[in-house]
Amino acid sequence: MKIAYLGPIGSYSYEAAKRFFGKEKENNLTACDTIDDVFEAVEENEAEFGVVPVENSIEGSVSTTLDYLLKSQVYIVKEIILRVEHYLCVREGIEQILTVASHPQAFSQCHDYLRKNFKQAKLIQVSSTSYAAKMCAEGEVDAAICSLFASQQNNLKVLAGPINHDNNYTRFFVITKSPNFEKGNKNKTSIIFSTYDKPGSLYKILAIFNLYDLNLTKIESRPAKTNLGEYVFFVDIEGFVDEEDVSDALKVVQRKSTFFKLLGSYSVILPDE
Repeated sequence: MKIAYLGPIGSYSYEAAKRFFGKEKENNLTACDTIDDVFEAVEENEAEFGVVPVENSIEGSVSTTLDYLLKSQVYIVKEIILRVEHYLCVREGIEQILTVASHPQAFSQCHDYLRKNFKQAKLIQVSSTSYAAKMCAEGEVDAAICSLFASQQNNLKVLAGPINHDNNYTRFFVITKSPNFEKGNKNKTSIIFSTYDKPGSLYKILAIFNLYDLNLTKIESRPAKTNLGEYVFFVDIEGFVDEEDVSDALKVVQRKSTFFKLLGSYSVILPDE
């Protein structure tokens, strides 16, 4: 069983994968360079599972993940929430920091610290925080913003941290091609739908969830990638797909929508579990 994740080793996706699959499956983890590669590995049966970031509490949704959920034939079978802490790390002997590498979301999450302390430094955006740590270790940049684990993996010295905004959490999805949904203590169901281009169409769909007394924990629009001004809506619902109210509501939403896709029904692993 192979498990694809956004790598390299030391990324937050790596930590999320270890959190769910356990140390005994660590040898089965396969690093991918991009989120695109993770989805393709699962769709092409190169990996049974994939682990991808979907949303950060500071910066919002990861658009690439949402777009692939729309067009890929995969299902969400688990959500993992990690507390994210970023550290400014350097190689031994570095005396001046002129270049800093990290993921774009990490830069945004550490914006205030960087603005105050390294306003003149050149910020170099890369695919993951762990890759930034690797670049720093190899001398391509002066410093990296990454996790403690990534700094240890690359023998970097921690100069400061955590340097991110408070209450920094990231949601990760475990994806697979088989809809083997397992219920837990805290459950969600995710869908995508689109509506008719008529006044009140979205309101009528949302009213269905109200009718069945279902709590929506997220609703977000994304371009449908068909015509300008056409959108799809991503919705997360509290509850599991086999619960009567959830099941009945989804049947009505599907009938009233121009497009409907069940993304998954899954339990959530919280940071303190």
